Amino acid sequence: MKMVKMGGLIYQLTNPQIKDKIWAGDRLDKQIRKRGKIGELWLISAIRGSESLVDGSYPLSLFYQEVPEFFCNYPKKTYPNLHKIIDAGQPLSLQVHPDDQYAKKKYNSLGKNEAWFVITRGRKPFLIGTKSLDFIEHMNKITNENINDYVNSYALQKGDLAFIPAGTIHSIPEKSLVYEIQQTSDLTFRIYDFDRVDKYGKKRKLHLQEAKKAIKPELKPVIVKKDRGVARQLLLKNEHFHLTRIEVDLEYILLPKEDVYWYEVVILEGIGIMAGTKFKKFDAFIISGHLKKPILFIAMNAIILINEVR
Repeated sequence: MKMVKMGGLIYQLTNPQIKDKIWAGDRLDKQIRKRGKIGELWLISAIRGSESLVDGSYPLSLFYQEVPEFFCNYPKKTYPNLHKIIDAGQPLSLQVHPDDQYAKKKYNSLGKNEAWFVITRGRKPFLIGTKSLDFIEHMNKITNENINDYVNSYALQKGDLAFIPAGTIHSIPEKSLVYEIQQTSDLTFRIYDFDRVDKYGKKRKLHLQEAKKAIKPELKPVIVKKDRGVARQLLLKNEHFHLTRIEVDLEYILLPKEDVYWYEVVILEGIGIMAGTKFKKFDAFIISGHLKKPILFIAMNAIILINEVR
């Protein structure tokens, strides 16, 4: 294996993982020029078997384990986050993810808190959270016709963000293109799948018993509306994510901070140069917290999301 040059502070992540999905749209297909049903594009991933590569050949999970100094000796054993683009041609299933405590006890895994940033909105609202505390008693009654009687809807616009705490039911609507940051976990429990069938006429499996143990009907999302008057907006700051939107149409300078282990950078729109390295739409980078000098971004019509791991 080609070894990463030690001492580097910025690495581009390559080998984005293509995930075919039954509900996929066609926008990622057109972007990647691959025939298929691309529903998700994983840009920063340390999930075994679906990993980003550091310096072109080094799996991210291995780099995280073998080069801890890049990550300022972050104390957690598992790389914490997964970044992806979701192209929903059809609505995603109504689903829920377990929290850390339940996921650790039952599956020896992290839970899955997540956040969505809307790149393109669809025609219908996002479904997030229950309308009643007794939702679990009624969830096997959900149909296409009555789903809005049980689940709250949010008309998110381009540039808006929703934080979805683990235990909150949710569904991304059809015709939406969404950036998602989540904990490194692939635990999903389907509650309702809109009666869709695969090419063999079969419905996907539901996980109602698992969902009953994971749902927290009292939880609500955190909705952050786009501040259209600023080019830099702090979208989310909690124990899991510290996410900022940057819009660059000329220059932006990333100043180093003392309390950041490393930065995760995802390019959502535009082209440009960062610290001498060219970037384009859906490129991703990691930047060490050992960074001491400002980093200059030069770009045209760029939308960049930066997550500070703290």
